[in-house]
Amino acid sequence: MERILVVDDEEEIVDILAEFLTEEGYLVDIAFDGAQAIEKVKSKSYDLILLDIMMPNIDGITVCKEIRLIANVTILFLTAKTGSRNQIEGLSEGADDYIEKPFSVHQILARIKAHIRREKRSKIQNNYKMFKGLSIDSVGHQVFYHGEKLTLTKSEFIIIDILTNRPGQVFSKEQIYETIWGIDAIGDSSSITEHVRNIRTKLRRIESTSNMIHTVWGVGYKIE
Repeated sequence: MERILVVDDEEEIVDILAEFLTEEGYLVDIAFDGAQAIEKVKSKSYDLILLDIMMPNIDGITVCKEIRLIANVTILFLTAKTGSRNQIEGLSEGADDYIEKPFSVHQILARIKAHIRREKRSKIQNNYKMFKGLSIDSVGHQVFYHGEKLTLTKSEFIIIDILTNRPGQVFSKEQIYETIWGIDAIGDSSSITEHVRNIRTKLRRIESTSNMIHTVWGVGYKIE
C-alpha cells in the first residue's frame, strides 16, 4: 500500500485530502508545517509528497530542498495560480510538478495514480542503455554522465529516459508531460521547460560544452 505525506498549513485542505486519499486506499500522514514534514520524511519512506509552497516559518521550497537531501520521492507542489515565480523556483529546486489551487480532489487522485502506474512499470523493466557519455539505468533510476552520477528528480530522469529511447525524435512538451504522468496534460506542461533547463545545467556542471538536448522551437525537444 502506497504511503503519501500531505503538507499544508491550512487544516481544512489537509483534512479533506487525508480523508479522501485514505478512502481511496492510501496510507496518509499529515504535517502542518515544514519542520513536521522534514521529521516525518526522516522517519518514514513515502511514495509521494503533496507539499504547499506558501507556509509560515519554513516555506515549501526550502522544505523541498531539505527533503531532496534525504529522500528520493516524488514531490508535487500545491500552489496558488498567481505564483508562477514560485512554481519555477520550486521545479528548479527539485519538485517534480505542481498543482494549482483551487483544485479538485479528483485531479489530485488522477495525478497520484499516474505516478503509481509509472513507478510500477519501471520496476518490471530491465533496461540499461548508453548514449553519448550517458549511462542510464531505467530500473535503478540512475544516470551517470562520463562516469559521474547525476542527481535528478524523478521527472528529470523520465525526460532523459524518454529522449534517449528515440534519439533524434522530437517530443512535444505535452507528449513528455503525458508520458511522465500517464494522463492528459491537465497541469501546466510548461513545467517541462524548467525540467529540461535543470537537466542541461546538471550536464554542463560535468561537461561545460554539453549540448545534446536540443530545443526545436514551436515543437519540442530532442536528444542527439
